Amino acid sequence: MIRLCVTGGSGFIGTSVVDWAISAGLLVINFDIKPPKIASQNKYWKYVDIRNYSELENAFSDFMPTHILHLAATTGMDVEDIEYFNANTYGVKNLIDASKVCQSLKRILFTSSLLVCRNGYIPKFETDYCPPNIYGKSKMIGEQFVRESNMIVSWSIVRPTSVWGPWFEHSYLKFFQIISRNLYFHIRGVSIVKPQTFVKNTAYMMQKILFSNSDAVHKETFYLADYPEITTNEWADLIAKNLSKRKKIRSMPYSLIKLFALCGDLLKLIGITDPPLTSFRLKNMMTGAAYPISNTREIVGPLPFSTFEGVSETINWMSKSKLI
Repeated sequence: MIRLCVTGGSGFIGTSVVDWAISAGLLVINFDIKPPKIASQNKYWKYVDIRNYSELENAFSDFMPTHILHLAATTGMDVEDIEYFNANTYGVKNLIDASKVCQSLKRILFTSSLLVCRNGYIPKFETDYCPPNIYGKSKMIGEQFVRESNMIVSWSIVRPTSVWGPWFEHSYLKFFQIISRNLYFHIRGVSIVKPQTFVKNTAYMMQKILFSNSDAVHKETFYLADYPEITTNEWADLIAKNLSKRKKIRSMPYSLIKLFALCGDLLKLIGITDPPLTSFRLKNMMTGAAYPISNTREIVGPLPFSTFEGVSETINWMSKSKLI
């Protein structure tokens, strides 16, 4: 019998993972320091801090998982203190050590980040690291703990691309909101393919890798991106069309959009924490990459949701949540 433990199941991706596991009839538990976003998931939640080894080991002993999907992490792009991210470092080490005394365990899926390398850089091999910030460095350290461990159980690492969908926060929520207000402009003459994934496709890819019968997943790294890929312009047009068929996204020269981004930088300097556009966001928008997903496609197969379906479901959720 499958006994699935999801660490960080109260987070953005975790909410969809736990929802999928419940609908699939699995025996599932969510280890998190925060309660679930959905009240009906409360009975599957247990307060567990992965930074506390004895607490984590005892929780494993009580539940005896056969599979672990590790999502618990701390994020922050501007934080300069590595200790702030100890869930990403020592938390991973605790999980590895605690798993060694869990006799029922068959496989662990560790969730890492694209930011173990700077934005847009395609690693030449799995340990070709170049993190752009302290958060990325913490995820790199977590990966190193996994790779250097002597775990007997099968394990894999996933690096999700840009994830969006119900229960998201921050940048891509803002992206949808700006389009809904008709404040988004295409950059004239620019068309970028930016890998992204609808959160329910993300959860699907994770469970397909976690429960795969193939030996090919052991000690492998998988990038998670929806396929076929589309450009950011095509994605934005889908969002605008779903919001209102009368809305048509206009274009603007890069120089003018750059000026708006610099204004956003100034707003941050005077204490406005989340302006619509900054130089960091603009650089992120302008950076595309073709991450290797052939091994993901081989294990996962066809995805359950198209981009159009994902956009429609996301906008319905935002409307019900009064976010647009």
